[in-house]
Amino acid sequence: MPRTLPDLTHRALRRIRPLSFETNASFVERLARAHYLTTSELLSGLHIHRPKVYPAREHDYGPHTPTELYLNAGARARISQYTGIPDAHLTHALPCWKDYRDRGSAAETRPGGAMRPSSLPAVIGCPHCTVARTGQTQPVPRYLPHQQLVCARHRTWALGPHTLHGIPVPHTHALLHKTPEIVRAHHTHLRLTRRWGPDADNAVAQAARLTEHWRRRAPKSERIWPDRARLVGSEDASMWQALAREAITYPETITLAGLLVRRPSTRYHRTRPGQSHPLHTTIARLLNRRWLQNPAHYPEDLSHYIRYAPRHPTNDTAYRHHTKPTSREADTVELTQLGYRPSQPTAKAHGPQRR
Repeated sequence: MPRTLPDLTHRALRRIRPLSFETNASFVERLARAHYLTTSELLSGLHIHRPKVYPAREHDYGPHTPTELYLNAGARARISQYTGIPDAHLTHALPCWKDYRDRGSAAETRPGGAMRPSSLPAVIGCPHCTVARTGQTQPVPRYLPHQQLVCARHRTWALGPHTLHGIPVPHTHALLHKTPEIVRAHHTHLRLTRRWGPDADNAVAQAARLTEHWRRRAPKSERIWPDRARLVGSEDASMWQALAREAITYPETITLAGLLVRRPSTRYHRTRPGQSHPLHTTIARLLNRRWLQNPAHYPEDLSHYIRYAPRHPTNDTAYRHHTKPTSREADTVELTQLGYRPSQPTAKAHGPQRR
């Protein structure tokens, strides 16, 4: 017996609200699942033409990038009407809601869209918050900005998606119950963002590049990061240094970012090879790492890392900055060298799927 499709003459039977930073595909899929439909059936019932599917291009986006559903103006209007949620609210909650390049007016264009890889990195939001907000355990991918990867209430860090030889690594979150310094750094990050806005984002991005450089080349005397890796994961510390690399160095990243954003006079001047720089001593003392006094632990192009000039403080809390994580190819190399092999995904019954 064919399913009864939704009728646009009535509102949706169930009120499904989007989560902040949620992907379009996730929101539409949750809306369909709440009415016991697949995404294709929901769109057909709303008289939205089946979206054109564009295959992923690995050299452009990477194998871990999720597929996003982009809807034109006509399709967005019908979903807004069906859910009873104003288009302005959907635009505010869903970062890619209006990313479809509309041509002509909504009245002239047939409702439809496209499914193609997203250029923004998506992570799985805090599972505890998801259950509280949706009442479901189904993971919700979200375009969380860097300062929102930490859930201080449930002490979780949303990891970026990793793949190893095309197989997803079955770890989506790191647990922060034993690492209060990461939660404290999160609160400091929020304060920096509230005060400095885009300048704080620039400082954090530059600091993250440096701490990542140090993490991969740290001497054996460095014990804080390996110990922290053991605390955030439940398996081999070396593996978790690769999986949760941004979380492992997060406290040092935020501390260094605070130096960059608060000291606009901070500049790096070239010195002779092997010669220590005053900035090296400052950073080593700030991060409590004696080995950072050694110029050998700094990249040769450090002047390109430290080239930051804050414009002015700002209290613009509405500013949203999606920090793109660095390339995951290096993670795959690390995991391969560690001999890690993710478990093969098993076939199991799922709810309605996107089509």
